[in-house]
Amino acid sequence: GGSGRVPVRDPRGANFVSASASPPGIAFDGGRAAIFGPYGGFRQTADYPLLRVRGDTLREGDSVTLTFGDTSQGSPGLRAPPFSNDAIALPLHVDFGGGRAYELPLPTFSVTGGAGVRVHGFAPSIVGVGEEFEISVRTEDSAYNRATRDLPGYEVVLDGRVVGSLPPGRAIHRLPVTLDKEGVARFSFRSPDGRLTGVANPVWVRRSPDLRLFWGETHGHCGFAEGQGTPEGYFAFARDDARLDFVTLSEHDVWLTDGLWEILDRTVRDFHREGEIIVFPGYEWSQQRQRGGHHNVFFRGPGFERVGVQMAPNLTDLYRELRARHDPDDVLIIPHAHQNGDWRLSDLDMETLIEIMSGHGTFEWFGQRYLESGFRAGFVAASDDHRGHPGYSPGHPQANAGRRSNIFQAGGLAAVWAPTKSTDAVFDSLKSRQAYGTTGSRRIVLDARLNDAIMGTELAFTAARRVEGRVVGTAPIRAIDLIRDGDVVASYDPRDRGRVVADRDRTEVAVGFYSESRVQIRDNPRGQRAWSGVLVVEGATLASAHLLGTPHYQADSIDVDGDRVRFSVSTRGSRRALALVIEGAAGETRLRFEIDEASEFGVAPRQVRTPQQFAARTFSLPLPERGTSSAPGAVEQVLEEGEYRDSVRVDLIEGLQDDVSFRFVDRSDTPNWYYVRAEQIDGHLAWSSPWWVGGERPR
Repeated sequence: GGSGRVPVRDPRGANFVSASASPPGIAFDGGRAAIFGPYGGFRQTADYPLLRVRGDTLREGDSVTLTFGDTSQGSPGLRAPPFSNDAIALPLHVDFGGGRAYELPLPTFSVTGGAGVRVHGFAPSIVGVGEEFEISVRTEDSAYNRATRDLPGYEVVLDGRVVGSLPPGRAIHRLPVTLDKEGVARFSFRSPDGRLTGVANPVWVRRSPDLRLFWGETHGHCGFAEGQGTPEGYFAFARDDARLDFVTLSEHDVWLTDGLWEILDRTVRDFHREGEIIVFPGYEWSQQRQRGGHHNVFFRGPGFERVGVQMAPNLTDLYRELRARHDPDDVLIIPHAHQNGDWRLSDLDMETLIEIMSGHGTFEWFGQRYLESGFRAGFVAASDDHRGHPGYSPGHPQANAGRRSNIFQAGGLAAVWAPTKSTDAVFDSLKSRQAYGTTGSRRIVLDARLNDAIMGTELAFTAARRVEGRVVGTAPIRAIDLIRDGDVVASYDPRDRGRVVADRDRTEVAVGFYSESRVQIRDNPRGQRAWSGVLVVEGATLASAHLLGTPHYQADSIDVDGDRVRFSVSTRGSRRALALVIEGAAGETRLRFEIDEASEFGVAPRQVRTPQQFAARTFSLPLPERGTSSAPGAVEQVLEEGEYRDSVRVDLIEGLQDDVSFRFVDRSDTPNWYYVRAEQIDGHLAWSSPWWVGGERPR
């Protein structure tokens, strides 16, 4: 449950478990046992603590008492995990003497959030003029849980003006709002003492919008499959905390029985509400990369028969068996990159989306591999959260029994353009690729069209291609790129070079660390790169520093000491950034980096590549030039790591805007595919699904 190793022989150790028995003459020896299963090893056995009966024999009617976190001999007790959950499992296996371990009914306990330290708002992304909608205002603790104490009231601020107030004492407020003017509205919240501040995602008010933007989670787990919590807790979090529009629970099929599938199906029916939250039944077909890789399978509604890995051990078997049982229009398959799907194979009717980002990392290249193979699939992102927090998951770098988790970054979201929040409208829009993905649970609005066609469209051949749209960000937007056949063919820099800087003596920059995740062969992605070390401001004064984006409460950290910043972040196909405010910068000002040596980690087994070792590096970068039309706005140090190009980049923040309209014009005499990528200064991304211009559809 994230609480670390459980000792049975060290009574002073954290999480110590003691045992006693009702008859006299029974004692227990501590040891280790190899356990396989959802609460043991996932792909192979894992070493778990063992208590072996010594002395007399246990008989029918005797009792054994286990005390988790027994403090009587000096243990500090059981360390609760930092994430809130309705059912943290304490799994127990018993060997009655035959050499086979049986799992007992799971004792569980719940974990609730702590003191409020931040506030966050959730709102619809697209609303009509004069239409009432609801903003959810959530007070959170340091680990992004719903807070349970220190719950202040808030002033509600719209575009800099106080428009309302919320009373203290509640963790979640529901605020009805009506806006009478077109445009983008940005709500923020602040406690009376100014201690807690936060914002909601932007709300784009449009006159009679024909399409709405809905947000969902397409990849998450609970305690049915190596995770924690109940299906009820999972769906309740999606509805009440993450405020999702649609959601599915995609448990690993290797642990699902027909009875558990029936429970999941029944729970879907209980939580589904047309117009409020759309709940799709689903599961994760969980096979190793060599047999096709992991694929999430969803159905249009409850009542469908699951095709598990036991009856479909290869990817082609999965496609065939699903087609034999169901109408392909009612099935959606989404492969992911962590235990990656086989991009050489695809079902053209069922597999219409690719997951290119999750808590495991950012894998844009993975979606490109399907497109390069000729398949026509769109892009989404997800979390792969295992702790019952769909749609708003900060990742979890610490795992059971002290093992390091692969899920090191905040989970992504799937966005879908659909006319209504209804089962058929959302499912059909996902199937038709009117969807896109964002990172870090950020609700970035990306509205883009190619020759007036919505993303995901297949167009007849024309040499002239016009791509235009709008990005409404949750942070200043650094760049918008047009990708054609895998290459950036145009890039829009939205920086306003003529914008007046109020304080010329203060310079604000973003320092971003990036590592590639692609692989050149059929292998699971390159793993995490840990970036730790010291950044020193030379020739100026460091006024402040803070992490940007969605920093992880355990894995990301900075420590400021004068003009020195000690930092620790990790990346996998992504950019992690921190902001520096520098006073008195001049032409000779430099940022000196002392990067520690590191090792690649977090790759799913089995991998072909050998994990990389990263040597320590020291280098200096000047600050980017400011205030002229020819200024690049960024400087970058590229680190050649064999076939990879990792980098450290310094960007000017001034002049960037969070609402940008763009237009690209391209010409080509051949069929091509395109998509748009938007990058924020905080490192978060949004990708449209592709368009296809001309060419023959695959068969």
